[in-house]
Amino acid sequence: SINKIYDFVQNYLRVQGRPRRCYCKLCDSELSDTADFTSHGVDYTFCNNCTHLNGVFQDTKSFVESVYVSTDGIDYSNDYIDGNYEKRTSDIYIPKVDFLVNSIPSRIHQILDVGCGSGYLVYSALLRNLKATGLDVNRTMVDFGNNQISRLLNKFPLTCENEDGFYNAIIQSETDVISAIGVIEHLREPRRFFDAFRKSKSQYLYYSVPMFSFSVILENIFKDVYPRQLSGGHTHLFTENSVKVMNQVIGVKSIAEWRFGTDIMDLYRSTLISLQNNKSSKILIDYFHEGFGKKIDEMQSIIDKNHFCSEIHCLVKKY
Repeated sequence: SINKIYDFVQNYLRVQGRPRRCYCKLCDSELSDTADFTSHGVDYTFCNNCTHLNGVFQDTKSFVESVYVSTDGIDYSNDYIDGNYEKRTSDIYIPKVDFLVNSIPSRIHQILDVGCGSGYLVYSALLRNLKATGLDVNRTMVDFGNNQISRLLNKFPLTCENEDGFYNAIIQSETDVISAIGVIEHLREPRRFFDAFRKSKSQYLYYSVPMFSFSVILENIFKDVYPRQLSGGHTHLFTENSVKVMNQVIGVKSIAEWRFGTDIMDLYRSTLISLQNNKSSKILIDYFHEGFGKKIDEMQSIIDKNHFCSEIHCLVKKY
């Protein structure tokens, strides 16, 4: 279903007559008519003002609803609903909650996780004895998450809302922290989210966003390999500077930042697929794994330290 979503998005973006993005998704500055590069048939342009990377076409309401909401979001949710709920929680989301807890200067009383999906972060927070609730527009993922969490903890902490209800719930929130992990890049109107957070009583925002990174370069080289960073719902990407601009737009200051990516894993995956397509022997592939694959974490740490990795987590506070 990942390929189904990817094919839909790519076909949507290639169709002529769709509204062209004339202004930066982040700062609203006018964009150049000249593309900086093309990836898998879609043009992308860096904003001259904030350096944010913009896809050439707008994320219209019909586009967003088709990807995330239609048929209760079944197509989009298929790859996030599996039998590994507890393992995914412990491997991926418990570290995110621990980073938040260890970085925030005061005790957390409650978290509202917006764009919660199946509630992995909410469940992780509950396991750390924090009060947490979640909010999403995808009915299928919310139902799945509530079923899992109720089975494990006898709680139903997730709520499904339409787009208007989503933002109203944020405005009315009185939680200490609003989290948006892998969410901002999917929003049709991110400034509406920024405004809702400003109006809420929450002082802290904990978010992660995908970055323009080495992975994007790799996707432009390995054109026959499924792209992970610029694919699906990722129609725009952040840069180090555009993250700073976003914080200014929201009206927050950075408290803590955590950078890590899967760029070297993407290089490993793309190279391995290319070798397999070239009908390379198992002996050659084993040599590649021994010489390269076993050092992925060490090589990735260099990319992370150089701030050219595929993801950033930020804890920010209102001025």
